[in-house]
Amino acid sequence: MTSNGGHSRGLIILRVLTLIIFALTVDYWVYPYGASMPGRTANLGENGLWLRYTWYFGEHSKTDLDALPRELSENQIRYAYFHVRSTHHDGALTYHYPGTAVALTSTLHRTAPDVKLIAWVYAGNPRGMGLVDLSKPDVRRKMVSEAVWLVTDCGFDGVQWDYEICQSGDQGLVDLLKETRAKLPADKILSVCTAIWLPDSGTFGWTDDYFGEVAKNCDQMTVMAYDSAAYFPRAYVDVMRAQVVHISTDVARANPKCRLLFGIPTYDDGTKSHNPHAENVEMALRGIRLGISDLSTDRGVIGGVAVFADYTTDVREWAEYRRSWLGK
Repeated sequence: MTSNGGHSRGLIILRVLTLIIFALTVDYWVYPYGASMPGRTANLGENGLWLRYTWYFGEHSKTDLDALPRELSENQIRYAYFHVRSTHHDGALTYHYPGTAVALTSTLHRTAPDVKLIAWVYAGNPRGMGLVDLSKPDVRRKMVSEAVWLVTDCGFDGVQWDYEICQSGDQGLVDLLKETRAKLPADKILSVCTAIWLPDSGTFGWTDDYFGEVAKNCDQMTVMAYDSAAYFPRAYVDVMRAQVVHISTDVARANPKCRLLFGIPTYDDGTKSHNPHAENVEMALRGIRLGISDLSTDRGVIGGVAVFADYTTDVREWAEYRRSWLGK
């Protein structure tokens, strides 16, 4: 009897596990088949787009440059983040291209006057892909001087710091933002790329308190809401919903004048932290719309979404973005 009872329990457990695996497999491949886009959009025409360094390097043709304003307008892009690449360990920009930068900014200021042209600067710390240590005042001082050069000599409307991988509570980033804001002309935008929200600070997520501290010291935050290691589409949708609810309330409480954009991915290369079947335009916008519809969300600080990136977004993805976010 004991042997038969144990065998029966084993069969039940096996059947339950089989059903769970089957349900998860179906959900992975089928969700959200047939379901309409939930929630609501908060599009105000204040969206962003990250653009490849080739624009700053002057590697695009006149035809490309002539076409860019129309593409930005059609997709209601207010903030164009032009990658100027990275900094050395001492905070100095790796590449200085004032000639091509001025040609780019002067042309777009004329042909796309409503678009803010932001110099997007990557600075990798030892936990990421670099040796930049923001705890060193000399490093921050050099980075600030480069930011001033980008807006005064190159014609950019602002600077976006992309400090990766920045752990929650990192005082160096806060100090860099304070010092940059103090030196930038008052009419120039100070933007910062952020990690995603997590309930407890870990290897890559930020807490509510740290989001608030960063928001106090910048004009705009763009959440890099991808590489979340949420491998299931439904899980990623929920991650995105949580980002909107938590970060909007954090920012509104700390600095209601700070504008908040949520980055959405369009790249197809899978990594340990990015499953493109889950992390994509449709799932990102599903989660964002659900978050916007949540009664806990402070919609007053939300500017829009930011697409990553110009060189990975295909026709189908732009169509999904326009349909599910712009309502076209």
